Amino acid sequence: MISLEDKIMLLINGRMDQNSYEECQSIQLSKELKLSRNQVTRLLNELFNDKKLIKIKTSPVLYLSRGSLESKYKKKLSSDEYKSLDELEAELNNQTELKNFEKLIGSNESMYQIVEKIKATVSYPPVGLPMLFYGPTGTGKSFMAKLTYEYCVDTGLIDASKNFVQVNCSEYANNPELLTANLFGYKKGAFTGAESDNLGLLHFADGGVLFLDEVHCLNAECQEKLFLYMDQGIYHLVGDNNKWYKSKCRIIFATTEVPQKALLKTFLRRIPVILTIPSLAQRGENEKLELMYNFLKNEEKRINKTILISSNVYELLLNHTFVGNIGELTNTIQASCVSALYKSNSDTLEIHAYDLPDSIRNSIDVSSMIMKKHKLVSLNTLLPVSDQGIIKDFYQSLINIKRDTSFAINAQNTVDRYFEKLIFNDNRAGSIDYLTNYLEKIFNNITEHYGFRTSHNELIALATYISEFSKNTYLTNNWINENYDEVKNLKKYLKLEFHREYEIGQDVSHYLKNNMNQDIDDFVECIICICMIKYFVHSGEDLTIAIIIAHGYSTASSIAEASNRMLNSYIFDAIDMPLDVDVQAITRKINDYIAYVGNISKLYLLVDMGSLEEIYQGLDTSNADIALVNNINTKCALEIGQGIKL
Repeated sequence: MISLEDKIMLLINGRMDQNSYEECQSIQLSKELKLSRNQVTRLLNELFNDKKLIKIKTSPVLYLSRGSLESKYKKKLSSDEYKSLDELEAELNNQTELKNFEKLIGSNESMYQIVEKIKATVSYPPVGLPMLFYGPTGTGKSFMAKLTYEYCVDTGLIDASKNFVQVNCSEYANNPELLTANLFGYKKGAFTGAESDNLGLLHFADGGVLFLDEVHCLNAECQEKLFLYMDQGIYHLVGDNNKWYKSKCRIIFATTEVPQKALLKTFLRRIPVILTIPSLAQRGENEKLELMYNFLKNEEKRINKTILISSNVYELLLNHTFVGNIGELTNTIQASCVSALYKSNSDTLEIHAYDLPDSIRNSIDVSSMIMKKHKLVSLNTLLPVSDQGIIKDFYQSLINIKRDTSFAINAQNTVDRYFEKLIFNDNRAGSIDYLTNYLEKIFNNITEHYGFRTSHNELIALATYISEFSKNTYLTNNWINENYDEVKNLKKYLKLEFHREYEIGQDVSHYLKNNMNQDIDDFVECIICICMIKYFVHSGEDLTIAIIIAHGYSTASSIAEASNRMLNSYIFDAIDMPLDVDVQAITRKINDYIAYVGNISKLYLLVDMGSLEEIYQGLDTSNADIALVNNINTKCALEIGQGIKL
């Protein structure tokens, strides 16, 4: 069941999508929800305290979604409160201009490793290394070359006065001699039509970047002439073999052909870095949505009209395979806007299925389109569909939960709500079957040690989450780096308060890392731990519990961990106590643990020092057989553990 908080967020996001900001106030929301104004105001303030809403301190006060605004404007808000909508708008519209690779959609996701290699390559002393972009047409190779130049300027690798020189070699496919002349320069009289000296593109690219696109169109002779320049930075002008010219520029090549087949081996050997640029289909749904949003937003600004797209158009664009990749997607959107603009006579431009190019329309299954509900949606609905914002909000919600007696239930509810959203929005039926089956095998093995059973639905939810996490690793890694201390504290808290569940999270992560090459981070381990809490807190079974209590920062934990590992079973829990703690404090700690675990039939207490009689008399347990052992060490724990195991 959807919570009141989620209902409020849905209402506010919906009104913001319609630009009805003035309606995002408590009295309007209370009427729609049929709740008292006081109750709605209280919930709004709780969402505000959780950083999900911001306040506009007008009369009445407006509450706006922080996530919606930050996604729409791609900017972090600097404040929680604003005096007016004008003040908020002024901040959003004066956002800092994106620099170099920040303009590349996916630079922190699918393109992250490529971007990092580009940065390393152009930074290599003294003037970088030659590199080659290889990928199908329309994948953005030229755009990335320009961003590389901007990165060099922004980081001081090259002076801003130096040039970015671009040559499309395919334009000279029928006249390779002209390309050679333009590239290296030529002397007057070198050939018919050479009426004056020309220094060539290598000269103009000196100190900057030379980008040779469609480099497979270079003939063998021109490739060979580049050898010497790439090796030593010197070259001859055409028609002048007596004088050497020098140039120091960073060279970027690009090709749509397989480099090993299209280029000379001796030429390819001089290009140490070859980067494969993924197709649009390989970039994933999230990035495709963001590309669609950006292209449509650009057209909105160009024609000065608000664009609405049909839900059918949205689905067709999202699911269509664009052979021409990003370039074809851009052309498709522009062509659709042109078609729709011809029929538009208002401030709104509506794009319907019949506005799409023939290549897209011909792929439509008319019968399936008829069965689907048709509606017009604003462009702002494109970004929230992406699960990136959802996973970040989910992580932030978990971090913000208070570490008190209500933590377990609040954390479980937060995880359950997120899992429900994932499964509800998941359109990739069957894509996680393998991961679900593998998780089932993992938990079957772990169950032997911990004594619990997971439901199949929970395994599906966990598999869906891990799959979603895998698609957004760069995003989550960045978030974890930004919230390093908070994540560390949460992990420490879980280890201390939910030790058994924490160990299960560690075990599951270990299996995934080693057997499935899943890049599991600390926060995934925390979430698995939280998923496990319910199986122990609410267990009605009588349990045999063995606890090692020792003074020191991690003495008890070390003995328990070593013993469990050597026994190949989870036998011992651990309570680490400060060196100066008294018996009463130890007893209170044990009683807290007993209350947390629940029904205990047999209790083994292994302590390093202290009065066994005082501990025994202070225990709050009944109908349980209790065994107390003093002066515990690893050898003793192994002997007792072996007996418990039998």
